[in-house]
Amino acid sequence: MRGKSLSLYLQDDWRRSASLTFNLGVRYELLWPYVEENGEMVNLDVNSDFTAAVPVLPGETGPFSGRFSKGLINLDNNNVAPRVGFAWRARPGTILRGGYGVSYNAGSFSTIARQLVGQPPFAVTNTSIGGAGSPLLFSDPFIAALPNETTNSYGVDNNYGLGLVQTWNADLSKDFHQAWNVSAGYTQTRGSSLDIVRAPNRDPDGLRIEGVQPFLWETSEGSSVLHAGSFRFRRRPVKGIGFGTSYTLARSRDDASSLGGGGTVVAQNDQDLNAEWGLSSFDRRHQLAADTSIELPFGPNRPWLNGGGTWAALFRDWRLTTTFTWQSGTPLTARVLASVGDALRGTNGTLRADYNGDKIQVAGPTIDEFFNTSAFSRPAPGLFGNSPRNLIIGPGTRQLNAQFSRDVRMGGNRAITLQLNATNLLNMVNYATVDTVVNSPTFGQVLSVRPMRSMQFTMRFRF
Repeated sequence: MRGKSLSLYLQDDWRRSASLTFNLGVRYELLWPYVEENGEMVNLDVNSDFTAAVPVLPGETGPFSGRFSKGLINLDNNNVAPRVGFAWRARPGTILRGGYGVSYNAGSFSTIARQLVGQPPFAVTNTSIGGAGSPLLFSDPFIAALPNETTNSYGVDNNYGLGLVQTWNADLSKDFHQAWNVSAGYTQTRGSSLDIVRAPNRDPDGLRIEGVQPFLWETSEGSSVLHAGSFRFRRRPVKGIGFGTSYTLARSRDDASSLGGGGTVVAQNDQDLNAEWGLSSFDRRHQLAADTSIELPFGPNRPWLNGGGTWAALFRDWRLTTTFTWQSGTPLTARVLASVGDALRGTNGTLRADYNGDKIQVAGPTIDEFFNTSAFSRPAPGLFGNSPRNLIIGPGTRQLNAQFSRDVRMGGNRAITLQLNATNLLNMVNYATVDTVVNSPTFGQVLSVRPMRSMQFTMRFRF
């Protein structure tokens, strides 16, 4: 495979006055879709209502979309990315910063090309569909496809465009009495032309297109939106003690499979893409972090043991740092796994459960019941589940880490660093994986936990 790209950018820092500075820039990116040196790539040409799908080779003319390029995707040549930032010192110790920027996902084409080269007639693929009345047997698993049957398993919209993300942010910082700082910020991110992976040749009861085996279809029609507000408080080190804390409140929603190329989440119902809108898989509503840094008060220029001696030599120059993090959980989807019709079409795990509207979270989550399992059920045969994506909020995390360290000078440029690191110092139990498969015997149970307390001692000699 061969690919090429071109990028140009202009940037300027403009100091408007002693208290106001701008950072201005614009970037242009031109990426050509990958081509295979011998033309051994295959895409699918589909009509507007997905009732027909025909394989097309580079340079061929499809019956529905016209002529295809050598890379099987049309050139996306409008990727202009302006960026602007500013810093304004409203008064001594008070600074307002902000900015706006556009960026594109440049990694999509390589992922897509790797899937386009693994298609018939240059690769052999076949999907064998069985059923309760005619099961597939291990003695004869590879049933030959019909001569005129389309066996391609992947296609991409030839008007696919690179994902675009726009980001706005503002941050206000205020100093108090030199040692104290309080700040707050807001960030908004909007994504467009993001990846959606669909299964257009699938209904709850069977395949939709006669003579065409099930395939995945990738488009760039997804979108996303993120709002995040953060609040920070810090005391700079004074007399060997410094600390700070930050809190972030955020919400992210999307209908996208990924930020570009080869998304693994397939839309449940290709005829109802609006049902894919929901919380992002990485959404965390609350995040709290706190840290402390302490230099022990022993040794020269310190309150105690400042006159030398054995005890001073043992206890001087030690530093203690701690970090505490608390995060709410990321969302999970109630799914139906190993559904016969779904598994046979190569999209196992994309069907969702039915939701009856009951409260999902429980007052005291346990390993045996992390959420209210009675709120979900398996859909009736031939129907898609009505549960939205990412409706269950997964387990959060709490963790305190600590580090105790000292540098021992040995003359010249030689020194020994002693360091003791403790992870999860309080040995807090943090749930990890939760079973959200509605037809699983462990539905609603915690399947794993995060690592327990661990400690590591390191001695490093520098010379």
